[in-house]
Amino acid sequence: MVTLVLNIDRDNDFGEKSDIKGPLIGYSQCYSAAVKLITADPEDSDANALFGALKHYEGLQSRGEDVDIALVTGDDDVGEKSDEIISKQLDTVFSNNKYDDCILISDGAEDDYVIPLILSRTKIRYVKHIIVRHNQNIESLFYYVVKNMKDKKLIKKIFIPIGLILLVYGVAVLSFVAFFDLTGRITTSPSLYALTLVIVALGAYFTERGFDIRTKMSKVLNDVKAYSEEARVMFISTIVSIGIFLVGISSSYPILYEVKMLPLDRVLFFLQVFSLWVYSAVVSRALFKIADIYIGGNPKSDTLFYAVSFSLSAEFLIFGIMGYLRYSLKYVGFNQALESIIIIIFGIAIALITAAVHRKRTSFVGLGNLTTRDNQ
Repeated sequence: MVTLVLNIDRDNDFGEKSDIKGPLIGYSQCYSAAVKLITADPEDSDANALFGALKHYEGLQSRGEDVDIALVTGDDDVGEKSDEIISKQLDTVFSNNKYDDCILISDGAEDDYVIPLILSRTKIRYVKHIIVRHNQNIESLFYYVVKNMKDKKLIKKIFIPIGLILLVYGVAVLSFVAFFDLTGRITTSPSLYALTLVIVALGAYFTERGFDIRTKMSKVLNDVKAYSEEARVMFISTIVSIGIFLVGISSSYPILYEVKMLPLDRVLFFLQVFSLWVYSAVVSRALFKIADIYIGGNPKSDTLFYAVSFSLSAEFLIFGIMGYLRYSLKYVGFNQALESIIIIIFGIAIALITAAVHRKRTSFVGLGNLTTRDNQ
């Protein structure tokens, strides 16, 4: 009868702090992992739990029992992801040997969530928790409170709910108080404003700590800085394109309300005008890209030429089809319909010419490459 002494690190402290990947099977591997983690973080409870499992293993072995020991690790994203990883590692552990039962040893109740995963593979003789004892005087209590405020797992479980509750409550109260005060319905005392602002500040602090917004914002700003340095004028092109797009919206939007038209005709006319602004934004970005290519010393790419040509063809077709659709619905006269047909013909012609040039150039390049290989 072979018994497995199993230690589970559900939140993967071994991997995060010591770069240890589970599963580990055998006394020597588990002992090395425990020493490595306790050296990296002497206060980590997972290291103590594994040492406890090793001691339990030695005790069972001294009584003459046939035992083995294994460490299984999960992921810092505790939940479905960590348990899926643990399930795969358990398959590996139980595929290497046939265990009649298992003794689960962990550092707390959180690891007990994986008990159903173990029971689906073998029976559990018992569960043992390794609880680390601390000196509970005021100084050590303060130290552990401060230390736990830096624990990411504790922050996610406590700081985020508290922060969101305080922030939502504070913003809601501040909004109502300000509204009633500005409308003259009630006169609010300054102390209420001060108290509400303190609640909002605390909520914002806890929320920022929980989601680590400062680090994420710093990363975003660094990425933007790196992108702007690498992309040169392309960074400016994005800003210009977005600006043209927004100007197009603001310039075309009054059509929906100020022009005296039927509702459907107004929408079609808005789409006609707005499509010109969209095309302008696309072309401006392409032109900046061409400038960037020439500045970078690589002016051989024809991709942008084809992109501009086909987008121009698409713009002519959209503009013309919208115009002819307005004629079909009797919103405009025949002259505008004729203009729309001409624009559609131009769009088709540009598309055909661009496609022919692209095909001919591709054939020419392919023939040139074939001739070069033949000569070689």
